[in-house]
Amino acid sequence: MPFFSSRWRYILLAAVIHIILAITIFLTGHFQVLPSTFDQNGISLTFAIDGKTYQQVATDLAGELQRNGVDAWLNAKAPLHSRLHSISFAIFGRILGHNILAAEPVNLVYYLAILICVYFIGREVFDAQTGFIAATIVALWPSFLVYSTQLLRDPLSIVCLLGLMLVLVLLQSRAFSWLTGIAVGIAGALLATLFWIARGNMWNVVLVAITITLVLFVVRMVREKRFIAGNAIVMLMIIATALLVPPRFESTTLPGVRPPLTPLAIPTASQPAAREGVWTTAIKQISARRAGFRFYQVRASDIDREVQFSNTSEIVRFIPRALVIGFFAPFPRMWIEAGSFGYATRFLSGLETLAMYFLYLAAGLCVWRERRNPKMWLLFLVAAIGMLALGLVVVNAGALFRLRYVFWIMLVVLATKGLLDRITGFTRFSGFQSWKF
Repeated sequence: MPFFSSRWRYILLAAVIHIILAITIFLTGHFQVLPSTFDQNGISLTFAIDGKTYQQVATDLAGELQRNGVDAWLNAKAPLHSRLHSISFAIFGRILGHNILAAEPVNLVYYLAILICVYFIGREVFDAQTGFIAATIVALWPSFLVYSTQLLRDPLSIVCLLGLMLVLVLLQSRAFSWLTGIAVGIAGALLATLFWIARGNMWNVVLVAITITLVLFVVRMVREKRFIAGNAIVMLMIIATALLVPPRFESTTLPGVRPPLTPLAIPTASQPAAREGVWTTAIKQISARRAGFRFYQVRASDIDREVQFSNTSEIVRFIPRALVIGFFAPFPRMWIEAGSFGYATRFLSGLETLAMYFLYLAAGLCVWRERRNPKMWLLFLVAAIGMLALGLVVVNAGALFRLRYVFWIMLVVLATKGLLDRITGFTRFSGFQSWKF
């Protein structure tokens, strides 16, 4: 059965869960049940404090749209995700107010789109069962559920990156016709462009994914001894987008909004990186962004803040430590210490990190068993390089936790396959039949 005819009830169930959670969080904040956790609009005061500023931006945009029309709304300086939330505010805000309930239509679309992307990525890389279970794990991941109800840019950027990853995976598993290749290429180019607009400071992760995909695609054509014209069109369109989009668009940072905490930035047109080598530019970016954390006064969650980079050798020597930070922080000792927002958030983040430790083992099993699967390597390498980059730059455990979601999601797909292989082997050894969805 097609996905939407056989799985629609699960999408509906996920939507109901998300709506109920959004209502619960709003009521918790509105009635000040947890006043230090959620404000009266349901916005988190702990791990999503940027949401307060973005709420005000969306409110101002909604007012501009209602008072002065579309032209004034388009001319106002604002990030893309706040524009989308402002449309929801303009439609539903008069009844619900400018809170997470009024933003829920947009946030729900993000949430469901993420789950659909996870399903299809899992299905294309492995099989439908893996995709379904991986999507279920992501759908019920506690902090991600709460996070997806907030007024932040990350859900939109996660949708775009996962959507682009799906396109890149399809390049390795399908042979497109000319017309299909053009359609898929347009989709990939659009997703890449939206990702740049939503979170251009993470553009290097797109460049990494495109480079790996190009290498794997060339290897595939050599092995199959044929030129796959439709796929080549997709590849060329995405590469052209990667070359043309950055000079034409810049992501927006507003006064009062903390600059995004991520190392994966590339220079804009106003920067002189074109006259420098790629590696020299990357070294300067890593050093500057790590040094930028000196301006963030969140000392309780620091990890190696005193370490700063001034040259290539210092960065190279720090790579093993960066891998440990990217994959395993916050570390166990931090789970029981009081953080900036008390013990509860530290303990809950510790439980989720512990769960990821076990999933890493399953993902490692998958990497070994699927080592001849190029689509698996695409997913694994993008996730691993992304987490390494975060470990090189991010010195705050809370910021790392937020930025790592998209890479965790990719690893959850691998871990699910590893777990299913383990369960299948156990049931066969025990004489039971493998369970299926």
